[in-house]
Amino acid sequence: MNTSTIASLSILKLRQHARADGILTVIPDTGPDGLGIPVRRVFTVTDVPAGGLRGNHAHRDCTQVVVCLRGRVSIQVDDGRDSVTVELTSANEALSIPPGLWNRLTFSGPDTVIAVFCDQPYAESDYLRDRTEYERFKGIRA
Repeated sequence: MNTSTIASLSILKLRQHARADGILTVIPDTGPDGLGIPVRRVFTVTDVPAGGLRGNHAHRDCTQVVVCLRGRVSIQVDDGRDSVTVELTSANEALSIPPGLWNRLTFSGPDTVIAVFCDQPYAESDYLRDRTEYERFKGIRA
């Protein structure tokens, strides 16, 4: 049984440096301004239509940190009992989602770009894609 709850979520503030020629966002894996996880995998999601959904799953072991680089993404997270929706609209904020939390991302439009930093390499066996299986994993169903 996984004990992660909504209270396990954290919003990270990433350091930005504004200059006349643009904004530099620094994303270290450790330290006070870091992601708090060792980065083993990074992927981006782009060109999702307005209202398009991604995610709709949980992970057994992987922590994911989501950064919205452009546009707006709403992330609904639930632990099988409670839920919360977090909206990311700036590259200086990130949502750290520990394993065992179901997440569903809704994109504002095709101009939205997210980057996801993971502490585990890709493994299909880490994914919980079936809601009933997820609830068993959380100890909600027998």
